[in-house]
Amino acid sequence: MNGRRVHHARRRAALGLLTSVAVATVAGGAGDAPATAATAATTSASPTAPLAGTLSSESGDTAVVPMGHLNQPLNTFWQLFVRPADSVGWQLVTPPGVADNSGLVVDEDSGNLGAGAGPNSVLAGFEPSQDLTFSPLAASTNRGSTWSAGLVPTGLAAVPDALAGAPGGPMLALGRAGGGVVLASSGSISTWSTVSRRSTLASSTAGRACGVGLLTAVAFAPSGAPLVAGTCTEPGRTGLFERSGDRWLAVGPAGPASSTTSVLRLVDMGGAVNGLVLLRSRSTDRLVAVTTASGTSWSTSQPLRLDAGARIVSTGVTAGGGFVVLWTTRGGQTVLATESGPASEWQLLPAPPPGTAAVAVGPSGDVDALVVDSTEFTDRRLDPATGQWITVASQSVPIDFGSSS
Repeated sequence: MNGRRVHHARRRAALGLLTSVAVATVAGGAGDAPATAATAATTSASPTAPLAGTLSSESGDTAVVPMGHLNQPLNTFWQLFVRPADSVGWQLVTPPGVADNSGLVVDEDSGNLGAGAGPNSVLAGFEPSQDLTFSPLAASTNRGSTWSAGLVPTGLAAVPDALAGAPGGPMLALGRAGGGVVLASSGSISTWSTVSRRSTLASSTAGRACGVGLLTAVAFAPSGAPLVAGTCTEPGRTGLFERSGDRWLAVGPAGPASSTTSVLRLVDMGGAVNGLVLLRSRSTDRLVAVTTASGTSWSTSQPLRLDAGARIVSTGVTAGGGFVVLWTTRGGQTVLATESGPASEWQLLPAPPPGTAAVAVGPSGDVDALVVDSTEFTDRRLDPATGQWITVASQSVPIDFGSSS
């Protein structure tokens, strides 16, 4: 919601927003019960990534962060900010008209969104909250200046990569029912069909070899086929599966024989697929970035060890297809690390300021800590020469506390 709107209008406007949308259909689909509010952090052993995060590309950056009273689910309001490539500042563009207490998921340059769609297109999905049993969608072809409404008739999975679109082509959505249901749309953001379910994937040859748990992300493979990520309970397997006809094929790289895996992030950028994988063993948790441009041969980064009891606060995707991860230690220290792309090493950066909700690494290499203090959003940039975080800009976000009660 932009600075000219306030949150008390969301619930009243939701009905009017959605009645303008064509009736959505899903073959065999059904609504889900509302979820509780999404949290801003997760333990390192969690099979999913937190919703807070950033995505950077040559056309600009997006950020999703929680604001308000973060210890009160009904007074937490998730916000979408964008920073176009030709701008130095972040713009608040949260789609209006729908309660966003449970979180937002976003995909850039996403799918066949109609005339004018291109590098500035954005698809945003709302996690179900309160009385909603489905996920409203909002699509923009001008990076959030205007939005059109749609919906997924089942609640989206509470993962950052629950939406994916091939530029000018089909779109995928990951629903939360039964541990994950994969949906597809050929154009309309209100008409979806079921591609597969977790149970179907888990019973396949590839799924049994992995021991599929939860489905955690969707993307498109370099071939253009649907690509689904998940958790593997069998050691040495990475849960990445490509759709081939009516079958799922295991396409992920082999993992360590002593570790089970969970794919936390999965994005397709510039013809390549980039994933962030959590390796879990009895003694430690580690993060590995994986990349493929062929769909069969993967490059793998060196592992990044997480401290025992670490809590991942946010993740981000860099313009080069690398990752940025923010976490806190059991002792309360904040740690920030980046990985710039295929097979590169992780680099530890100076700890960002208190209240940092997410970190963006733009095309020029600038590192920006996005700091949240209730209704205040501040961009603080790392000065590589001094290691200090310098305030770039700050803005107030109008929030009507109590409006979701």
